[in-house]
Amino acid sequence: MKIDSLVLLLALGYHGAAGAAVTCEQFADIAFAAQQLRDQGNSLQMVLAEADKLELSKKFTADDLDRIKDVVAIAFKSIRSPLEVFQECKDKLPR
Repeated sequence: MKIDSLVLLLALGYHGAAGAAVTCEQFADIAFAAQQLRDQGNSLQMVLAEADKLELSKKFTADDLDRIKDVVAIAFKSIRSPLEVFQECKDKLPR
């Protein structure tokens, strides 16, 4: 997986209109991609720089972009697994 995989993952997996929220499944996929990129020897700064490129797509809200970067950082540092990221997201959804 190349460093562009995070951007590709989001580009292919994101079919909503501009400003639509990122799904919990997508956050889990982002966490998984971040861990894979780390395991391939990429630095956190490089992965976050790729996440910054998402702003150019204009498909994500500022809140979504902040959350994407947070997910990248916590997964990269093994603070939470992709499954934990998914569950935390689901737990925060209104019932």
